[in-house]
Parts: sequence; structure tokens; C-alpha cells
Amino acid sequence: MSHKKINHPIVSLATRELEVYQLLAKGMKTSEIAKALSLKANTISTIKKVIFKKLGIISIFELYKLSENANN
Repeated sequence: MSHKKINHPIVSLATRELEVYQLLAKGMKTSEIAKALSLKANTISTIKKVIFKKLGIISIFELYKLSENANN
């Protein structure tokens, strides 16, 4: 019997990207994440764009759905 390991798309995220992804999935806004991570809002926006591109999504709604699937 062969065991295929199915990787979730979030495995492609770098450490900081994963951190921002998790906070976005919790419903935090860009400004809240920036404050929590002691970064500028523009930096968070840039990281968010990279996350969306890596995950092949175009909306926060898709991120929420992806996050739900990762937890199941």
C-alpha cells in the first residue's frame, strides 16, 4: 500500500508569511497585524500579496476557506 503525502499549499509559506497568514485567518486587519508584529502596514500588505500569490487565491474569503480546510 502506497502512502501519498498530500501537502497543503501553506507549506510553501516562509515563516513570516505563515505568521501573517495565521493572523489573517483569525480575522485580524492589516493594521492590527502590523501593530502585533511591530511592522509597518505597508510591509504587511506586501506580505499579504505574496501569500495570496503563493496560495493561488485572490480574496480574504478564499484565505478563510483554505484555513478552514487546513484545520480539518
